[in-house]
Amino acid sequence: MTGLAAIFRNEVLKARKRRAFWVVLVIFLIPLVGESVDRVRGEFAEPQLPFSLPDDWVRILVYPSNIVPYFLGALLILLFAPEFQWRTARQNIIDGMSKDRFYAGKLMVLGVLVAVFFSLSVAVGGGAALFSPGDNGPDLLRSTDLSLLGGFALALLLFGSAGVMLAATLRASGPAVGVLFVYTLMEQFVGAVLRRFDSLQAVSDYLPFRTFRTAVDPRLHYPESLAQANAERAQAGAPPLEYLDPSVVAALALSYAALFLAIGYLAMRKRDL
Repeated sequence: MTGLAAIFRNEVLKARKRRAFWVVLVIFLIPLVGESVDRVRGEFAEPQLPFSLPDDWVRILVYPSNIVPYFLGALLILLFAPEFQWRTARQNIIDGMSKDRFYAGKLMVLGVLVAVFFSLSVAVGGGAALFSPGDNGPDLLRSTDLSLLGGFALALLLFGSAGVMLAATLRASGPAVGVLFVYTLMEQFVGAVLRRFDSLQAVSDYLPFRTFRTAVDPRLHYPESLAQANAERAQAGAPPLEYLDPSVVAALALSYAALFLAIGYLAMRKRDL
């Protein structure tokens, strides 16, 4: 077994043995499964309200897109940060593991958890739609649906990377989770202030949490949704909504993820364990 393969195996075993992993997974799955079951039951009760693919990907991803990234970020903190308090990170280095390999193991966990949370969200919601009595179309995924799913994956990566960074820099689960959630509130306040000034309004569109919100916004991925929203705003006398190109949003999200992981890596390299 190669060095990285051994590290990956050890990280998976450690995660599986942590109660936090299973608690967060169950808390994530219960409402996801419950919501999907309710949609299928609702269609049996009211067939005039179909639940099918590909038309209902937006409905399927409403809960995962808005809630699941927080679960993922918090879980990575709960898995990573205690290793500093328990001195297991220090012990790994004493036993001969380099800091680079130790951090690489956390990045592997990040990749696996992004894939797990993404796959479960899509499989549970999409599977419920497939087994519902509604008529599913021949194309279960259109290009716009793939774009929305890509935005969801980027949102998971963004929050997961932030979780790794906070765990590596603060090295305590409670404060790190608190900062993760408080920052999202503070950025909304700062963004609202920036949007009051014409010269600073565009800056708010490039902040990390705003990037997350944009990446999972259906109006970014579905032109018809944006057209309908702007038609309603025109009737109300409000200015039309404008969005960055999806490729720009993707590049911005990936840049933030890379920045967060780089900060976490530097914190690992520069500080004693």
